[in-house]
Amino acid sequence: MRIAVFHPGAMGSQLAAQLVVAGHEVHWVPQGRSDASVARAEAAGLIGTPFAEAVGSAEAVLCSCAPQGAVDIARQVGAAGFAGLYVEANPLSPKSLEDAQAALPEATFTDAGVIGPPPTGGATPTHLMLSGAAAQQAADLWAGTAVTPMVVGEEVGAASAAKSAYALYNKGKSALAVLAFQLADKHGVTDALIAQQVRADAGSLRDPGLPDQLTAVAWRWGPEFDELAETLDAAGLEGDAARALREVWTKLSR
Repeated sequence: MRIAVFHPGAMGSQLAAQLVVAGHEVHWVPQGRSDASVARAEAAGLIGTPFAEAVGSAEAVLCSCAPQGAVDIARQVGAAGFAGLYVEANPLSPKSLEDAQAALPEATFTDAGVIGPPPTGGATPTHLMLSGAAAQQAADLWAGTAVTPMVVGEEVGAASAAKSAYALYNKGKSALAVLAFQLADKHGVTDALIAQQVRADAGSLRDPGLPDQLTAVAWRWGPEFDELAETLDAAGLEGDAARALREVWTKLSR
């Protein structure tokens, strides 16, 4: 198939690279993107194409970006009259998913979410959660690649919920570890905290450099926690818990 990808970051470029491995013709739009994005796209084997041509001739579109840009991309693609398979691979709240789907009235909308590292064939699997009426059709795009598709439901929202549930645990644990290191540092007891890594549930406490390392992703994880908070609210759960942890990413991104 001919596929357009918006916008290939660290994860999106690798998802797109696996589409190339599967034999698809994969395009992206380099206009306005950074040198780093260009380098990732070239390494992935993507074809640089103007927006109108990329969308106009695409049979499928993959949207994998920072969550704060997902609805805007859906609106741009919808305004171009796209009527093929649209794979929304960002962890969005029910409201954001509704807005994205409404912006694509002619498209076949599939909800998706990635759990795991970028797919490079390593030991840790990359699970691509998929839901919606065309979830299996989307899964088939990555047949025989390092991506492991998992169809988790027939309704749009199930895939984002699966991704969000894991992100809340995994990234929430990282946020708590950041706070723990910051608190220990304030009192000069970091070594005592690190010593607890021997406990089965304390793997996140191995590296006191964790807060500095996570500054590189804080700008993206913060908006993800905004979506998580709204997702929890919609489920009648404690969205304020995610809002509180969001402040960790807000401060790190400064």
